[in-house]
Amino acid sequence: MKPPSLVSLLILFIFSSMMLVLAFYILANFRRMLQRIRIEWLRKNILVWLIGMCLILAVVPFNTYTSGVKIDKLVFMIGKELLIITIMTLFVFNATLLVLSNAHIKRMPFRRRMGFILFTIVFGTVLCAGVITYINDHSVKNLHVALLSNFYTGAVAGLIYVTMSYTDLERQRKMNEKELEVARLQQLKTKAELDALHSKVNPHFLYNALNSIADLSITDGKKARRMTIALADLFRYSINYSHNNYSTLNDEVAMTEVYLQIEKIRFEDQLTYSVSVEEGLGHYLVPRFILQPLVENAVKHGLKVTGKMTEIFLEVKREGNGMVIYV
Repeated sequence: MKPPSLVSLLILFIFSSMMLVLAFYILANFRRMLQRIRIEWLRKNILVWLIGMCLILAVVPFNTYTSGVKIDKLVFMIGKELLIITIMTLFVFNATLLVLSNAHIKRMPFRRRMGFILFTIVFGTVLCAGVITYINDHSVKNLHVALLSNFYTGAVAGLIYVTMSYTDLERQRKMNEKELEVARLQQLKTKAELDALHSKVNPHFLYNALNSIADLSITDGKKARRMTIALADLFRYSINYSHNNYSTLNDEVAMTEVYLQIEKIRFEDQLTYSVSVEEGLGHYLVPRFILQPLVENAVKHGLKVTGKMTEIFLEVKREGNGMVIYV
């Protein structure tokens, strides 16, 4: 028989290489391909069949043509192999999907689960190959050759699946690490912002309070004493909880009332206030110093704008599944 020409071999080699590249491309983009097919089961089956088809077209034509097989027989052999890969996809791949969906296997450690899946793929491939070979030949003469060949095929397919699963696991682990790092940085940012807020008991308020105490110590010693105790309580609250970004609503409201008492002593008849907290909310945790800056802002701008009696109203009440603070 006339050996194949160099040009024919070159064309076959290029074709086989293209089929191999296409198979690896489908593998690499398995999760993103054929997204228009809404049924996930059907999409996966088609993609697995396409990978198998590419591998057959990469290997069978080159091997058979270099062995001197005629074109008509070559087409028949390719058709036969495609039928086999269709049967393999329907039975082996879907058996693997069925095993993967089992709740007990999902809970297994990664290595044990992959070992179980590898066994399923190899056993299913060998079993299907044995049945197909027996039906095709009506004998067991070449059965051991077919079983051995498909054992290696199943092992390769299983190892490809295990490699893909490990790659996905590593990718997910790295994504989780990045998400944890982002969450940690966000937490540090929030802590820094809260720390900055805690340290910003308005210096003007402190200076004004101390000046008022100095004046009152001459004119009204009792008021000066009350104001000094209130100012001490305010800074004690700030210092004692410096390592904790949260406090109970009761503590936060009490600290705000201390601030309002100081301002009430300073401005006397120009300032009045009322505080209302719905029963049962006092034990909830809130960010520290969430109220005092708002109330201080209200006092400062309220007095500045009106120059007359300023009333500060603080209310905390339930709303839906949360609570709302009104100043």
